[in-house]
Formats: sequence, structure tokens, C-alpha cells
Amino acid sequence: MPLKSPNPPKLLRLNKFLSQGAGCSRRSAEDLIKKGQVFVNNKKISHPACLIDTQKDKVRIRKKSVSLKTKTFVYLMLNKPGKVLSTSFDPKGRPLVMDYIKKHRERLFAVGRLDWDSEGLLLLTNDGDFSNKVLHPKSKIPKTYLVKVRGCPKDSQIKKLVQGLSTPLGRKKALFAKKISQRQNIKSSWIKVMISEGKKRQIRLMFEKLAYPVQILRRTAIGRLKMNKLAKGSFVRLTQKEVEKVFQWPKELKK
Repeated sequence: MPLKSPNPPKLLRLNKFLSQGAGCSRRSAEDLIKKGQVFVNNKKISHPACLIDTQKDKVRIRKKSVSLKTKTFVYLMLNKPGKVLSTSFDPKGRPLVMDYIKKHRERLFAVGRLDWDSEGLLLLTNDGDFSNKVLHPKSKIPKTYLVKVRGCPKDSQIKKLVQGLSTPLGRKKALFAKKISQRQNIKSSWIKVMISEGKKRQIRLMFEKLAYPVQILRRTAIGRLKMNKLAKGSFVRLTQKEVEKVFQWPKELKK
């Protein structure tokens, strides 16, 4: 994964152009287009697949011009605390992950989301292609979580997480699930879980199906990139080697 963008191709889809030029995710770019806030040569565009001539066409978001310039891509790993939103804006004024990187001069966005109550590893970047590759369903990148549940599930119940459970999201299953230690107390247990989908509240709903409510949900790794001892609310800038670990398979799984 390059840390610098190459010379831009002459023709690009509008959503990809905005992702690279405005430093936003493809999803955010498509939202701007649907809201009628994107103009090409002063004409409002409503289709994200519209092709842009990067050397001739003039693109703007509302009144702000957008262009492709060779730039340095930035990749941050943040340990998101609980009770914080993974968005860049909230009309209710609740805490945001962006509050923790205010001193960073580049305009960044979160790669995916962690629920309000969840904590742990969250990636932030200005590389739309990287974000799209990480989030695309075809990538199936494993995410690792440490889950504290109320009570002490049996090994046979933990096994059901991998076999699959019916949830309000449909039938869902984990790639890997194992108690961290057999020395669990009656009140609570810690379980290591890996999934690749990451639908909203997926892990919580799976444990609710087993009748073991989640008390703490902490993402500790994406691919082979681990959060390790990064303090809550702190972030580090990733090297290219660390970025590449996102796309590597964890040792617990065989691809």
C-alpha cells in the first residue's frame, strides 16, 4: 500500500475523484453527490459513476474546488474510548474520535465505525482507496475483539459462535472464538472473537443469543495489525510495513 499517491489517471469515476481529492471516504463522496452538493464544470451531478477528466474538468463541492495533487497519505491507529462517536460531526455535540486528533494538520476520516459503546482499534486516513479496500466485503479482513460477557459460557456455547447463530441481522458466525483463560469467575468471562463482516452490533447480538450480555467490547486488531499497549484516546502514525499488516491473515486463522 503506497504512502504517496501516484500521478492521477486522466479519467476517474467522480466518487473516486472526490475520495482522493477531498480526503473523504467513497461512501461520504456518494452522499455529497446524492445531496446535490457536487458540481462538474458548474453542472450539478447526481451520479457517482460519472467519469471525470482529471486534466480538464473543474470539480467543486458547494463552493470549494477539488483537485488531484500528489500528496502524502496518512494512516493513524487510534485507541477509541467508549462513549465516543466514530464520525466527524454530531448535531447533539457528543464526543467524536476527531477530537483526539485535532492537532493533526491533514484532514482525515475514520475507516469504518466502532459503536458508541465499543472501544479499541480504529484506523483514520486520507486515503480513500485504502479505506474502500479495507471495508469492501470481498476483502473479508478479520477483526479481532476481546469481549467481556456477564457469566461464564461453556466451551460448547463458545463453539456455537463459530458454527453460526440466528440473529436479527440474519445467521452470523465468527471466524474464531475462544476463552482467553479457563480461570474464569462466575460473574464474568473474557473471550477472544474474530469476525470479518462487522455488521452493526453483530457481536453483541450473537452473545445475546447465547444469553450472555456483553459488558465490554474492545477491538484489538485488524488483520495482523495489533493495538498492543496504546493508551485510550492516544494514536500513532503507521509505517508502510504496519499498513500492510492490515491485509495479512492472523496466525490463528489459515487462509
